[in-house]
Amino acid sequence: MHFRPMPLLTVLTLAALAFLLTLGVWQSQRMAWKQALLDEWEEARANPARDLDEALCTGEAFEGRAVGYLPEERAGNVRVYGRGEGDNRPGWRIFVPVYAPACVEGGYILAEAAFQPLVENAAPIRMIENWRIEAPLAAGPFTPPSEPAERSFYAFDASGMAEALGLEDGALNAAWWLAEDTGEPPAYIADTPPERHFGYALTWFGMAIALLAVYLVFHAARGRLSFTARKE
Repeated sequence: MHFRPMPLLTVLTLAALAFLLTLGVWQSQRMAWKQALLDEWEEARANPARDLDEALCTGEAFEGRAVGYLPEERAGNVRVYGRGEGDNRPGWRIFVPVYAPACVEGGYILAEAAFQPLVENAAPIRMIENWRIEAPLAAGPFTPPSEPAERSFYAFDASGMAEALGLEDGALNAAWWLAEDTGEPPAYIADTPPERHFGYALTWFGMAIALLAVYLVFHAARGRLSFTARKE
């Protein structure tokens, strides 16, 4: 076998291979992380509904755990942009502040109360009757800004929501809120399940193998790679 690599092509190929392999490993790690979240959610779902104090103050994993009933709520509400169950139409998720257990920070925790379609002056089309504990929806790089004066939000905003509700800054618990319990995994798991991350990882690893094959074939076609003994 003899091999005379082309310097510039080799450097570029190695850089591309490193990039593709890094993406593949990252997606594999994401798959394991998402599977762990799904296992925790399924474990929480297997437990019966609890009151909020017991659900939040036991020290166990509780995201996804069903809450049997809501504590007393305070007047006022805020709305968070989202989509309705079933028809997936856009609208506003209406949240109200309820009294939080003493074991968590803040005097109140947000609880989803209704869903309002994205139609001006429309009444809520569905009142929420079942809840589970979830991490609040986090803002992303393209999330629109909050509108406290309109009580309208596109992600959780503890300060802005407290202002809209007439509460002191820090009065809302920032770790959890009570979302509608549909019996299905929350969107942060369901939208990109472990199987999809596995598919992404296979794609990146497959592209790395294909790139390496093209690199070797290219060298072989130009006489720079041979698996036979070189004649002197």
